[in-house]
Order: sequence, then structure tokens, then C-alpha cells
Amino acid sequence: MGHYNLPLVSIITPSFNQSAYIRKTIESVLSQDYPNIEHIVVDGGSTDGTVDILREYTHLGDRFRYISEPDRGQSHAINKGLAFANGQIIGWLNSDDKYMPGAVTKAVSALTANPQWAMVYGNALHINAEDKITSVYPTKPFSRQALFVFCIICQPAAFIRKEVFQAVGGVDENLHYCMDYDLWMRISKSYAVGHIQDFLAASRLHPACKSIALEVDLGLPEILLASVRHFGTVANHWLYHFLTHYPGKGVFWYLDLFKSYRVFGNTPILVDSNRYPSSWVPPRYRLHLHVDPAQPMHALLIKGVNPLFDQPVHVHVMVNHAPVAHHVIPAGPFETSIPVPVSEPNSFVELVCSRQQALPDSEAAEGNGTVSFQVQNVFPLSAQEYQFYVHYKTNPRKVADWLLKNRNPVPSL
Repeated sequence: MGHYNLPLVSIITPSFNQSAYIRKTIESVLSQDYPNIEHIVVDGGSTDGTVDILREYTHLGDRFRYISEPDRGQSHAINKGLAFANGQIIGWLNSDDKYMPGAVTKAVSALTANPQWAMVYGNALHINAEDKITSVYPTKPFSRQALFVFCIICQPAAFIRKEVFQAVGGVDENLHYCMDYDLWMRISKSYAVGHIQDFLAASRLHPACKSIALEVDLGLPEILLASVRHFGTVANHWLYHFLTHYPGKGVFWYLDLFKSYRVFGNTPILVDSNRYPSSWVPPRYRLHLHVDPAQPMHALLIKGVNPLFDQPVHVHVMVNHAPVAHHVIPAGPFETSIPVPVSEPNSFVELVCSRQQALPDSEAAEGNGTVSFQVQNVFPLSAQEYQFYVHYKTNPRKVADWLLKNRNPVPSL
């Protein structure tokens, strides 16, 4: 059977300054035994010699094409490549990854034998900068539950029918780390996904690769965003991974993210306050809260500095104009939690301070008047959030174990 009777496979490679690896990526495509492949490299305007390497392959005609021009990042490059692609099946191979021998043939055979599958993925390896195998990617047979728990699909080992790729809107260009994970979520919501046991690709991990360099600062927020968007919550596996690998990010960093993506549910939210943009607070520090009665506020967590006085500031705590507690803000830098039970949906908490002082004009807070101390972070905490905070402060490396035992997410599959 001539190769023109076989479906055309378009391999899309987004690229930017990967001259150290791009040749190996291209050669892994050219060495495939499948006869009907076009390879499209979408380069973002590399300046490291990548374009010189790409020019060496232009003699291949329709088998190899490239463009090199500024783009809006990897996700944009993939969508550009999808628009250029003529194939019925799409492979997405990053410019530092490689296909295993026979990968395309095995993927096409699986899709041909299973016409109900919108995409297929195989097993994959992790390799280092020197092409040495470092581990096996933890793929699993497909289910939405397994995908919720972890990204069980190694992106270069996946092949997608073009009409499906287009039908779900391509890659989300607002994502720059977990755009593949998000894509699998969107495809699998409406289409069948297949898995084969063959090793199809090698994903390269090296210090400069996005998977390592941006894992926590970009990776975790995007994983939370995608998981909440498609499953309504995030799996404990993801939280356990980041909490155990990055305890140094600090409890306030995690609390901020967890609040934003409702990791502990509909917990109390700070709507606004009269804290000045310069972080100073007036002697009547007022916070407007939204509280779900099912998860009332347990405590108010504050981190700040009391730099004006060499002694504590006494605070009367008011909830909806009624006094509920007395608290002491120590001198100097402080981190304190104030037990404040609040269950009314639309509530106001006021901290009425015993000390105040006018700042010099050079340091005057916006709004003028007097101030009492500075607040860098403030969080209204539910009982479960408060327990997370206490366990983190006690031992940040063990808080993940507490979370596994005390948080029970229920995804919308």
C-alpha cells in the first residue's frame, strides 16, 4: 500500500532558543518508519543558532517546514502550527523532546484500529541533557478520575485527531505551563481517549526546561486554575507534591493560592478594607468579609510590622459593631492569629487600636490621618484553613501528610 493511502501525520514543534536539542528532535521525526509525515517547526525568533539548524532541513520539501518570527509563547506557537498543518493526525513534540523509533506507526495503527478514540497516548521516558534515561513517566490507562489525580499523559507521547484538536479550540494561549494538562481535560470531557503500552517518546528534563524552572511559581497556579475550571476542585496529589517539594514558599504564599482557588471550599473572603496602599492601617482598621455560614470564619491571620512604638498595641476586636475580643499586637515584626468567630454572610470586623501616630509628610499614608501599624498579609481563616496554618508553622514538611488525612476533594468528572 502506498503511503498516500495512509493518513498524513503533522508533527508540530514549538521552538525558541533550543539549538542544543532541536537537531535531535528533528532527527527523531525523520527517522520514523511511518512514510507520511510532515514536520512543522514554529520558532519564536530564536537568536542562538536554532534558525541556522532549521535551514539545513529545507531541502526536504513538504516533509519539513518552519517559520521563525516573534510569537506570544509556546501555546500560541502550537496553535499557529495547527493552522498550518495538513494532516489528519497531530503530534506535538517540543524542541527538546524526542520520539522513540516506530512511535508514529504505533500511534496511527492504534487510532485506525479504534476509530472511536479522539486521541491516543503511549508510555514515555524522562531523559537528561545527555540523552540518558533518568526515569519512566508515570502514565496510566485513561480515566477521568486518574487524570484528575495527576497528569497521566506525557505530552510528546500523545497523538490527536486534527478535527478534535480544532473542535476543542486548540491550546489555551493564556496558559504557559500546564496547557497540555488543560487540553487533555477538555478533550476527554467530550471524546474517548485511548492508551497503548508502547513507549512512544522521551521527555527531556534539564535545568532550563519549563517543567523544572517554572514548576512552582507558574506550574502550581496553572494546575489549580485548570483543575478547578474542569473538575471543580484540585486533587490532593498535586498539593502534596508541591507542599513536600517547596516548603520554603511559605504559608502565606500557599494560603493566598488556596484562597484564590477554593482549595478548602467556600471559606471566608476578604472583600475590601481601609488599609492604605502603603500597607499602613488607621487606628480603626476595618475589614469587609463575605462568609459562607457553612464554613464560618474561625480566626483572623495578620502579618505585619509595628514600627512606631517600642511597646505593644492593644486592640479591641469588633464584629458587626459588637465587641468580641481583646488582642495584643507586639512591637516590631509580627505574625498573629486572632480567634474571631464570624458566621454572618456580610460581615465587618474592626480592630480598634490603642495607639496611633501621625507620620511625617515624607512617609504619610494615602488618605492622611493617623496610623497604628503596617499589614502585609491578612487572611480570614475557616477552621480547616487555620489547622493548615498551624500544622505548616509547626512543621512545613509534614503539613502535606495532615492535608491527605483531612481534605477530601470530590471532583466533577
